[in-house]
Amino acid sequence: MLGRRSAKSRPLPREFLEWQVLLRRHTMEVRNGAPHAGVAPLVTVRRPGPGPGFVSSSVICGLLPHPRLLEAKTREFRALYESSIAEGARVVYDRGIRYLLDYYRSADDFDPESITTLLPKKSALVDALRAEPRCGLVFYVFDLSDRSEVGRFRCLHLDAHAEVLESGPVYDNVWWHNTLFHGAADDHVVIHFRHQATFDTRFGALEPVTA
Repeated sequence: MLGRRSAKSRPLPREFLEWQVLLRRHTMEVRNGAPHAGVAPLVTVRRPGPGPGFVSSSVICGLLPHPRLLEAKTREFRALYESSIAEGARVVYDRGIRYLLDYYRSADDFDPESITTLLPKKSALVDALRAEPRCGLVFYVFDLSDRSEVGRFRCLHLDAHAEVLESGPVYDNVWWHNTLFHGAADDHVVIHFRHQATFDTRFGALEPVTA
């Protein structure tokens, strides 16, 4: 990890974590892995250097396995990739989808205090997070035609503390998971967003959402 270590993280709201797991299962079952808007938050962080300003960028976020499962799941991701890549990237992708159909079943199987993303090492957002790890993530879903639990209207702001990782167990898990679907991501870092607080911000509100 580069930069300052985070303050102690706090549990994500249970409803939020359950929604994120449900979204991913829906993605595997209905969308063949294509991400839903609900897993693509806007990350905002103060811009480094003199003067006011912010960097805002959309990312695709991921869930980490629960700490008790982290290293075992990393080994499974890696084994799936290495046993399939000789048959081609499409075979790896399809087997990855089948694997994840059973992977996203219960919120109890995932880290209750953080989310992640993988970004190019040389990018404005990474530079900003190295300089200022305090950040906000906005999860915004607005689709009047979808009233399901997956797609219903949400606007949630998460305060987080970001760690920029270039090695270690969390990095390895995210890297191998991503590799199943996009190939080896050289010159990338993992951002480990450690949750601090969540707020419902619909229509100008700022209501705390508790765990």
